[in-house]
Amino acid sequence: MARIDFHAHILPGADHGSRNTETSRRQLALMREADISTVVATPHFYPHQQRVESFLRLRDQAATELRQSLLEEAPRILLGAEVLVCPGIHEMEGLEQLAIRGTNVILLEMPTTAWGTALLDTVEAIRDGGFHPVMAHIDRYPPEEVRKLLARGLPVQLNATAFSGLFGGKMYRQMITDGNVCALGSDLHGSNPAGYKPFSKMLKRLGADADAVFSRTEQMLAGAVALQDI
Repeated sequence: MARIDFHAHILPGADHGSRNTETSRRQLALMREADISTVVATPHFYPHQQRVESFLRLRDQAATELRQSLLEEAPRILLGAEVLVCPGIHEMEGLEQLAIRGTNVILLEMPTTAWGTALLDTVEAIRDGGFHPVMAHIDRYPPEEVRKLLARGLPVQLNATAFSGLFGGKMYRQMITDGNVCALGSDLHGSNPAGYKPFSKMLKRLGADADAVFSRTEQMLAGAVALQDI
């Protein structure tokens, strides 16, 4: 089964995840040690601070820089974004360019404040507009907020740290069983080897449950274009 890290900050200079290509290469080496076959590069996009055009220019420049220094054994790299949800973002021009390249899959990050109806309606409007939204690192939010997403049938992504607690993320394992989880991610920032240990530990802890999620992710990303193939 292909192992897919759906959420990582590995593009040099695109955000605070990697300062330079050497950092990015070390990040990718950590992934190869964990037998990751594909990683989705998801630099932050903040609609109240950036325009789509300038974000893409920076992201694609960083991707080109990384591609020129890639080792042959590096995981497949897919280009996407981690898009902060703001009311009305579904009407933003160029939103489709923030989806994972070659797909209609878009990673959405909810704010840390309480989620009103307008915000949740915006996410639904994105879905109704032809996107396949995935809600990022929902393990960071209060369970009562997460239930609002699940009640609307929105698929979610979990960070590896969700399974690091004493009880191994019992609530999140149930979400996997219920079919709500479509992706797993490291949310890697920086290249400290300790930063990738939670992902490796999660794989051992989840076993077949992780494979079930990877299968969903693989189907979701059918048609995605890797950086190495551009």
